[in-house]
Amino acid sequence: NETGEGLLSGYRVLDLTEGGYLICGRLLADMGADVIKIEPPGGSPSRNIGPFYKNHFHPEKSLIWFSYNLNKRGITLDIEKSDGVKIFTDLAKTADFILESFTPGYLKNLGLGYADIASINPRSIMVSITPYGQNGPKATYKATDISGFASSGVLYATGTPDRPPVLLGYPLQASMQAGVEAVTAALIANWDREQSGQGHHVDVSTQEANIQLLQSLVENYDMTGTDYQRAGN
Repeated sequence: NETGEGLLSGYRVLDLTEGGYLICGRLLADMGADVIKIEPPGGSPSRNIGPFYKNHFHPEKSLIWFSYNLNKRGITLDIEKSDGVKIFTDLAKTADFILESFTPGYLKNLGLGYADIASINPRSIMVSITPYGQNGPKATYKATDISGFASSGVLYATGTPDRPPVLLGYPLQASMQAGVEAVTAALIANWDREQSGQGHHVDVSTQEANIQLLQSLVENYDMTGTDYQRAGN
């Protein structure tokens, strides 16, 4: 957004996400929001995700990093240190959205959980994007694209019927799907905030976000008893 104008002009976003979840901040930036990507000392681990420009493995050459951080500003900040907590808290006082993809409880243990942020900025919307949501038996589980698709049932529907399921070829597709769902949820929370003046904690599960990729398969089974079989790539 070269003009600095858009639907979200005037809104500030602090982006602590990684991997495919970075697309959430990218889309908010495309709509005109001032998005600040916060990296840990030594650089974001997402800089090491390929493919790389001209196949040159380097933290400044990741095409994933280029693409999903477009239109963002950036700073380096160690939020595990007291000085970093103080700086982040000061930034949060002016933030309309905070995006994060840490294991549930991580930010709370640093004094930066939703309740902590809401106490200094009641209008702030925190969007937490994780593999299995903030609560439940799998809330603290790690995940990959494969487990994200498998746990949601998407793998069941991909590939040929005479072979095992196959992963979609584009990298980070499961987490990006959750990132896109997070944008929608953030905008819904923002609409409510504009009416009520109250912020929200938005909880996005990658597993739940990817279930919608099955489209009508689940409904067909409920309504007709049809058990979908893989039908090719």
